[in-house]
Amino acid sequence: MVVLEYVLLIIFSYLIGNISWARIISKKNNGDITKSGSGNPGTMNMLRTYGAGKGFLTLILDLLKGLIPALAGKLLFKYTGLNEDIGLYLAGLSAIVGHMYPAIYKFKGGKGVATSLGVFMVANPLWLILAFIVGFFYVWFFDYGSVASLFIVATMSIIQGYQNSAKYATGSAELLSVNLLLFAIFALIWFAHRTNIVRLLLGKENKANLQKSFKKKLQKQKKEEVKTEYQEQKSELKQEFKALKAEYRRDVKAKKKELKKQYKQIERSLKQSTADIMANEIEENVTDNETENVAEAENVTEK
Repeated sequence: MVVLEYVLLIIFSYLIGNISWARIISKKNNGDITKSGSGNPGTMNMLRTYGAGKGFLTLILDLLKGLIPALAGKLLFKYTGLNEDIGLYLAGLSAIVGHMYPAIYKFKGGKGVATSLGVFMVANPLWLILAFIVGFFYVWFFDYGSVASLFIVATMSIIQGYQNSAKYATGSAELLSVNLLLFAIFALIWFAHRTNIVRLLLGKENKANLQKSFKKKLQKQKKEEVKTEYQEQKSELKQEFKALKAEYRRDVKAKKKELKKQYKQIERSLKQSTADIMANEIEENVTDNETENVAEAENVTEK
């Protein structure tokens, strides 16, 4: 039963480690991180290639790849009465190996730093946060991400090794097992950075340019804000134009109605005036005829 737990934990953790978030995120951005920059599907290459936003997203997701298996291993071994630290480091080491040598990607993966941070987050979150802050400021001012990565892993390995020695009896099998797993994590990470170490010694190491990435991110956000503001103003102006156009049409319609009414009144007045004039003319004609008839009658009478 114990052997089965070991095997299932190792397989589960290794498969979690196989998830390559750098590849997934770069693919969603119509790219391939393995063909960009250093070709490494990890945080630093994502930061250099796609900027701070995508870089830190990759960091968090890869960190979870180490945190989840390590936490699961710790709880599983504690629940079954086994050594929880062995479960933690065994699961964490398996996840790191899965990240560095993923079977689904033909065993071509990243360097395991972010995943190891997840493991150390479960083991000792306070010291990890402090080490990460120091490493972050080093990258911010000096741009060498590999140095910060190696520093964090080395610092955490030393601290955890010291705490393990204080926790377990000297020479015990548990202390040996825990520290061997811890040393395996340390050795794997440093081995993965062997080319970086050579480039550092030759002065040819790639720089992270964290400040530049943040500036690009801020500039991009500012452009998006300006674009959004422009779109909002454009939309408001369109609404105002539509409202003015509708008001103009209403005014024109009302004016036409008023003019039509005035026209009809004038037309009626003209018709009435024409009728009055015609009536007057008829009356005058009748009066003239009567006058002529009277005059003719008088003439006849006189004769």
